[in-house]
Amino acid sequence: MFLEQSYPDLVKLWSIGQTHEGREIWCVKVSDRVQLQDDGYPGSEPNALLVGAHHGNEWISYEVALYVLNFLLQHYGGDDENGTMATYLVDTRETYFVPMLNADGVQYSHEQERGWRKNREPNYVNEFGPTKIITPDLVPISYGVDINRNYGWAWHEAGGSNVVVTSGSSYRGPPDNVDNDGDAIIQIDLTPGYLPLGPDEGVDEDPWDGVDNDNDGEVDEDPAGGFSSLETIAMRKLGDSHQFPVAITYHSYSELILWPWGNTPEPPRDAPVLEKLGTRMAEMNGYRPMQGYELYPVTGEFNDWFYSQYGTFGYTFEVGRQHNIPADEIIEHCERNLLPSLYLIHSADNPYGSYVRFNENSTVCRAGRDGMDIELSFVDEGYPIPWSPDEARLHYRWGDKPWKSLPVTETREGNLTAFVPREYRDIPLSYYFEMVDTNGGRITEPLYAPYQTHVILFQEETGIHLDFSFGTWMVLLFTLGVIWGGFGGGIVKAMRSQRRRDALGN
Repeated sequence: MFLEQSYPDLVKLWSIGQTHEGREIWCVKVSDRVQLQDDGYPGSEPNALLVGAHHGNEWISYEVALYVLNFLLQHYGGDDENGTMATYLVDTRETYFVPMLNADGVQYSHEQERGWRKNREPNYVNEFGPTKIITPDLVPISYGVDINRNYGWAWHEAGGSNVVVTSGSSYRGPPDNVDNDGDAIIQIDLTPGYLPLGPDEGVDEDPWDGVDNDNDGEVDEDPAGGFSSLETIAMRKLGDSHQFPVAITYHSYSELILWPWGNTPEPPRDAPVLEKLGTRMAEMNGYRPMQGYELYPVTGEFNDWFYSQYGTFGYTFEVGRQHNIPADEIIEHCERNLLPSLYLIHSADNPYGSYVRFNENSTVCRAGRDGMDIELSFVDEGYPIPWSPDEARLHYRWGDKPWKSLPVTETREGNLTAFVPREYRDIPLSYYFEMVDTNGGRITEPLYAPYQTHVILFQEETGIHLDFSFGTWMVLLFTLGVIWGGFGGGIVKAMRSQRRRDALGN
């Protein structure tokens, strides 16, 4: 509420659902024209999704999400490096935050049991095992479902979750014993004494796994389970209503960056770019990057669902080396994960951009009498889509004048270069390069804001002309003063010595 009131033009807050105990699941959207979807032009601004607190005992997860949120808002419009970065991302992206997904579990872990991981919904069991069908004679046998095991994808598979033991810390929720496709067959065969745990154990149904398990021409029409919890239902609705090219879900701990799949060692179809982007982010925070399955098998997980259903390049950040992170170390962990989070938000426009690496001094400017020649060097680490050389441009403007653009040419070394004609002497030049692939994917350099020249040098016919800032002039005048003062003092001293010698000689 406070952020929405403090930044009404940048923040939109609404509830995407409620928890079992009635707490709101808040979603925060950050954008420069926040009330409009894609600034009013569908598809014009890519979305990013950042989620915290899947697990109640992982307090640092929502701290990092809130830190990124506040960074964008507090630095928006600033004229320093943080300001230009935040302003660029807010103006060109729409970032959605769900920082406190498991509000019930977090509250319980604060007040009752520090290690509590699940949500707080009651679990029921009948004579056949865990059930969603609640009859008057049933009473809760335990509480809580692991939200990050309750998404539908591969829910029926074994691994990384408790199937029947409802009191377990990774209990995935009850099965869907409903005949969704109308074939009179359900996932749980109610024959007394028989409890199959999935289609591979004798029930001819079709869970969320991308396969036509029952050979009826339809895929995933009769799920085995998943989405029994209000929190995962809320996230599914959010995913259904918005297109998220990229997402992060923050967890703790182990200092890892993980991506799909979590349920199988088989690489996903986008494995190369998922690995490249994950590795690039890991270079920024020092974490270890890997496919989720390499850590341990996980079923019904957030990133797997969003990738399978929406094509989202989702990543898990396992923050820190313990759940109980000391209070005086919270900011350190938040700062460590800020840059990779911003990088993924930026990558929502084109995740393949991670294949292009720019050095710190990748741009060289050579000023002359008629203008400035600007050259960009970069390393292509296997960008998988052909470039469109004719679409590459240098965008520039003088001061606050309108933006203009120029075509670029390729040097023998493979660099890009363009010549900016001289139009003004007394105002700075801002510029950035833009490259485009044949699918329309863009890559810009710099990433978050245009370069800006503060001292512009031109070679004129009458000699050298320097355009200096006020601070530069002060340094120059001070230096000249010191030099001239020393020179003048030396002359005066020499004259006095000569007069003394003349007086002695007389």
